[in-house]
Amino acid sequence: MTGTVYKVDQKKGFVYLNLEDGQQCWFELLGGYDIEVGDIVTGNLWTLGGEELTNTTKDYKMSVFIQDHT
Repeated sequence: MTGTVYKVDQKKGFVYLNLEDGQQCWFELLGGYDIEVGDIVTGNLWTLGGEELTNTTKDYKMSVFIQDHT
């Protein structure tokens, strides 16, 4: 699944995505990754908990904790 970053909360370390199917999800970054609004993220975005996602815009993998989706 693919999502586009629409919000980054640096204080909480949360990233919010608009998914390709019209849904949304948000996750907590588990590291100091450089991620910005407009970046494209791919991976298993419909799980909850720990996951490794790819920031395809900047070509790197990141460890995250998926909090929820709508």
